[in-house]
Amino acid sequence: MSIKAKRFLAGERRARALAALVLAACTASACGYLNRNEPLEEEVGLLAVLPIQRSTPAGAPVDGEGLRLARGAEDVITAQVYGVLSSSSHWRFVPDLAANDAMRKIDGKSDLANRAVQLGRAVKADAVVCGEVSKFVERVGTEYGATEPASVNFKLQLISVKTGTVLWEEEFNETQQPLTSNLLNAWMFWRAGPHWFAAAELSHLGVESLLQQLDHRVNPAGPWWSL
Repeated sequence: MSIKAKRFLAGERRARALAALVLAACTASACGYLNRNEPLEEEVGLLAVLPIQRSTPAGAPVDGEGLRLARGAEDVITAQVYGVLSSSSHWRFVPDLAANDAMRKIDGKSDLANRAVQLGRAVKADAVVCGEVSKFVERVGTEYGATEPASVNFKLQLISVKTGTVLWEEEFNETQQPLTSNLLNAWMFWRAGPHWFAAAELSHLGVESLLQQLDHRVNPAGPWWSL
């Protein structure tokens, strides 16, 4: 086989691989679009936000080299949840100052769902957004020359104040990859630009994505581009 023919076949294989990735991305988007209109089990009007909590595996380092959950990560994500909610007119939520004041009267030793219900009742909310962060690793290097990418893992839940059940739950678990390695993550580059993200940038994209999914469940009749 000639060199020219080999190059042609290699190019054709790359084109097929790229087409397969694009098809997978479109299929995933289509599935998300079809599922987004499934309404929650309860109508949700007013939301409250329970501060995100840390989830550190047993034996994990708490400081120094090897730390996989940066200090203050839970505060960063909590602030981002409030920021994303406040950026859209779709949401009615209890202001952070009122929620923080109510938190002083809540039993901090109870489990997550119990604390969410206590907070919701205290501020007369219908449901409470809460969650856990288990990984928050900063990139090593600059936005255009990182040797190690940022990596984030957290989950958000929506808990009914009336029943204490989980109405909705989603997880964001991402380690940034180059666009050429994973076209399914192209949406992150479209939203934030082509560079290596800081951990807070990556988590903010995750909060936006998860709350957009929640919005589609709370407001199933809304436009697909909402939030």
